Amino acid sequence: MKRRDAILALFAAVLLLALLTVFAIELSNTQAKSKRDVQARVHERGMLAAALVDGLFQTVQQQVPQDVRLYGARTISARTMDAHAQQNAYLALLGPSGRVIASSRGFTAQARANLPRSAALELVRAGHPYGLGDLLPYGRTGVINLAVPLPTRYGLRVLLTGFAPQALGGFITADLRKIPGVRGAHNYLIDGNDAVLASTNPARPVGYVFRAPAQRAALARTSGDVNDHYYDSIPLANSTERIVLSAPTGPLFASVSGLRKWIPWAIFAALAIVAILALELGRRVLRSAEEVRATNERLEVVNDELESVNSALEHRAAELARSNSELEQFASIASHDLQEPLRKVRTFTQQLTVTDAERLSEKGREYIERAGSAAERMQRLIEDLLKFSRVATHGRAFQPVDLYDVVEGVLEDLELEVERVGAVVNVGELPTIDGDQGQLRQLMQNLISNSLKFRREGVVPEIHVDATTRDGWVEIEVRDNGIGFEPQYAARIFRVFERLHGRSRYPGTGIGLALCRKIAERHGGEIVADGEVGVGAIVTVTLPVHAVADALGVGSFGNGAGAKVEEDHVPA
Repeated sequence: MKRRDAILALFAAVLLLALLTVFAIELSNTQAKSKRDVQARVHERGMLAAALVDGLFQTVQQQVPQDVRLYGARTISARTMDAHAQQNAYLALLGPSGRVIASSRGFTAQARANLPRSAALELVRAGHPYGLGDLLPYGRTGVINLAVPLPTRYGLRVLLTGFAPQALGGFITADLRKIPGVRGAHNYLIDGNDAVLASTNPARPVGYVFRAPAQRAALARTSGDVNDHYYDSIPLANSTERIVLSAPTGPLFASVSGLRKWIPWAIFAALAIVAILALELGRRVLRSAEEVRATNERLEVVNDELESVNSALEHRAAELARSNSELEQFASIASHDLQEPLRKVRTFTQQLTVTDAERLSEKGREYIERAGSAAERMQRLIEDLLKFSRVATHGRAFQPVDLYDVVEGVLEDLELEVERVGAVVNVGELPTIDGDQGQLRQLMQNLISNSLKFRREGVVPEIHVDATTRDGWVEIEVRDNGIGFEPQYAARIFRVFERLHGRSRYPGTGIGLALCRKIAERHGGEIVADGEVGVGAIVTVTLPVHAVADALGVGSFGNGAGAKVEEDHVPA
C-alpha cells in the first residue's frame, strides 16, 4: 500500500509541476502580448497620422502642370518669382545642374549657401515626386525647403519653396492634438536633424532641438523606452521628417505594469501553494475520510482564487474595450473633420461650373475639374481608411454565408466593368461558411476588381474563382492572367498604402489588399499571394468553415457620440 501511495504521489507531483509550468508560460505570454497590443495600437495611430499628413503634401503634385507653364520658359524674371512667393520666405528655380535660374527677393546668400545640404533637393534627385527637407539656418527662425520637380522642354527644373517652420507647425500641430493618448502623452513632428517642427508639448515648442545624448540615441531607433517614456517613430514619405508619439510607460502599459503586473503572479504563487497543499491532501485522502473532507475545503479556497483570476481577466478586457473606443473616436473625428471640408470643396466647384460656366475659360474649367478630382480622391482615401479601421469594430455577427451567392452578387455589381474590358470570369463550386456576409462580399469584390484592373494590354482577361474544402477549412483561390508581380513583393502588397505601380497608371488608394488581409484575420484565417510578371497572379484565402466567434472581436460603439478626446498634458 505504501509503495502504491508513493507512486501515485510521484505521478501527481510530476503532473502538477507540468501544469504549473504551462500556466506560468501562458501567463507570461499573455502579459507580453498585452504589451505588444498596446505598442501596435500606438503604431497604428502614428501610421494613420503620417498618412493624413502625407496626403496634405501630395496636393503639390496637382500644381505641377500649372508650374510647368509658369516656370518652363527659357528665362524667368525676378518679378515673376516675387509675384508668386506670397507669404513664403522665398522662391527659387534651379536648373538640372543645380544652377539658380531665377529667385525671389527673400533668396539671400544664406539661402543659397544652404543648397548643397538641402535634403529636399536630394529627395527630388533620388526620384521622389516632391521633397520636404530639414530645418535650415535662415534669419532668426530658420527655413524649411519644399522641392518639386518640373519637367520642361529645357530639361528638368526644380521649384524650391522656402517657408518658416511656424507655418508648417501651425496646421500640423492641430492634427497631432487629435491623436488619442493617455495622460502625459505628447506628439511631435521632427526633422532629420532632430529639430521639432510641430509639437503638442509646450516644453518642446517649434524650433527645439533634441541634443542630449540619450535623446539622440532614442530618436535613432524607431521605438523603445527612454526616461520612463515609450516612443514610436513613423517616417513621412518623400521627406526626412517623422512623427514621434511619446507617452509615459506607467499609464500607457497600465494593464500590464505595476501592481496589475504582479497581481496575476501573486495569484499564480497562491495557486501553486494551494496545488501543493492539494497534492498533500490527495495523498492523505488515500488514508482516511477525514483528510478527504479537508481536501474539499482546500478546493473551495482554490475556487475563490480562480474567481479572482477571472475578475482580473475581465478588468483587462474592459481596458481593451476602452482602447478600442478611443480608436473608434479618433476614426470618427477624422471622418468628420476631414470629409466635411472636402465635401464643401466639391460642392463649391460644382456650383461654380453651373453658375459661372459661360465666364470660365477652358483653363479655368480644367482647374476646377482637377480640384474636384483631387477632393474626390482624398475622400475615397479617407473612406478606405475608415473601412480598414472599422473591420474589427463594426462587423456583424457571424452566420452561414453562401460564397457562391456572394460572388454572383459581386459580378452583378461589376457587370459593366467586366463587359467593358471583355473579361471572362469562371466561377467554380463554392461552399457555405460561417462569417460576416458584408465583409466577405467586400473581400471578394476587392480581389476580383484587382484582377480586372491589373490586366495586360492586348490580352483577354481571364479570372477563375475556385474553392477547395478539407479538414474544416476552405481555400478560396482567385487566379488571373494579368500583369502579375515579382514574388519578392508577395507579403508587401498586403500592407497599408503599398503600391507597386504609379497612381496615374492604376488608380486606387493602396488599401484594398490590406483590407482583405484584415477581413481574413477577423474570420480566423489568412491570405497569401503568388505571382509571376507577365503571367498573372494567384491570391489564396484560407478560412474556417465553422467559426465560433470572430478572431479580432466586434465592438459596439455606435457613432462615437459622447466620446471625448483626452487633453494633452505636459510630460515630465
